[in-house]
Amino acid sequence: MKKNKKFLLITIICVSIIVIELLIMLIIHISRERNIDHIDNLNTIIKTNNGYIGVGISDFHNSKFVSEKKYEYIDDTTKQKQNIIATQSKLAKYDHNYNLIWEKTFENNYDSTFYDIIEVNDGYIVVGSYAKDAKQISLDTRDALIIKYDYNGNIVWKETYSVLSDTEFYKVIEDDNKLIVIGQSIYENMELGNHITGGGIIVKYDMNGKLLEKNNYGGNKSGKFNDIIKVDDGYIVCGKDATNYGILVKFKKNFNREENDTSLISKKIAWQRTYSNTDYEGFTSIVQNKDTLYLGGAINVSNEKDKEGKPTFKYDAGIVAYNTNSKYLGSYSIKDNVHHRINSMLIDNNYLYVSIQYDVDSKDPNKYSMLTKYNLKDINKLNDNVVYSQTFVNDYSYIINKITKLDNDVIYVGTTNKECKFFTGCDYQNIIEKYQEN
Repeated sequence: MKKNKKFLLITIICVSIIVIELLIMLIIHISRERNIDHIDNLNTIIKTNNGYIGVGISDFHNSKFVSEKKYEYIDDTTKQKQNIIATQSKLAKYDHNYNLIWEKTFENNYDSTFYDIIEVNDGYIVVGSYAKDAKQISLDTRDALIIKYDYNGNIVWKETYSVLSDTEFYKVIEDDNKLIVIGQSIYENMELGNHITGGGIIVKYDMNGKLLEKNNYGGNKSGKFNDIIKVDDGYIVCGKDATNYGILVKFKKNFNREENDTSLISKKIAWQRTYSNTDYEGFTSIVQNKDTLYLGGAINVSNEKDKEGKPTFKYDAGIVAYNTNSKYLGSYSIKDNVHHRINSMLIDNNYLYVSIQYDVDSKDPNKYSMLTKYNLKDINKLNDNVVYSQTFVNDYSYIINKITKLDNDVIYVGTTNKECKFFTGCDYQNIIEKYQEN
């Protein structure tokens, strides 16, 4: 009897140890899973005939419509084989209540991104970029991409574009039944050269995807166009010329750079302005109110120098104003103790809505944002005209990529990891939220 009790006790102890070890293994597994951040991000959204449609990036880990994709490549620096979950371009259709109807992606073996979308008379035009092979993945370079989709998300036509090694399209607008696209085409990291047609790029297509015109501005290592507006006699774009130099450029209506035009500044540019106090993204957003242009970004507010007499930089989110004839009108910076930058702006009913991303260079994975509404008056007195401001606290990531007007509402989109699930962790989920003053 005593032997049976002893055997039972030993059995219970052994089973308990096994159960505890299994629980520890489960906790470790769950912990590892929770540290895997899956991506789902909207870059912009528009209203369409029967709901809304947006574009962005996703690994589709939690998607019901698109499968997660993995690929291998040899890292160009380490020469080691890498196994990667693809970050894929995302086209997402929503109903009138922003419930997801379907998702699509540009079918590609490697990474791709969609940045912008517009509706045309029989479908959608989407722009972005993609890696066409493993070599581009290893070098972190892309080819630009423009696609026409029908209303059901089927590809009607697609075109790629590349001038230098790394090319992307960021924005698209329609004008006179033509498509005007802006972006960037630069050399890869260690590549040398003196190409005059790189930097910020502007390209015109017809509605069937035929390339009609192209032009550029800025350095072939860093020039970049981030945003564009249409004016009566041309197009005004903003971005950067080189590191720490924001640019504002007006192109003529017909802006094609002829083959014999070898000047650094094309003859088809009406005027250009540089602003030498921005951070490495230059001007990120442009909006117009009557004859005034407002450009958002990050502005250096430091006048200090280091021990060697070199200037030190401290960047605050800021707005710079010009009139439509390129005359400088003033600037306004939003004071803080961290490097923060304006991501998006919107003018509606004489109010200026601004989204700001904080800690843009911080190694902390959690990034947070602020939304501010201004009464649009003197650019130099915006601080006195704050109507409402909301900060999305930094105990989780909350990144606003775009503010837009849909129906009668101001809507903002982006990504956040604020909602965590026990088994899958704090995966990033896209944001679609209505602006409200609480």
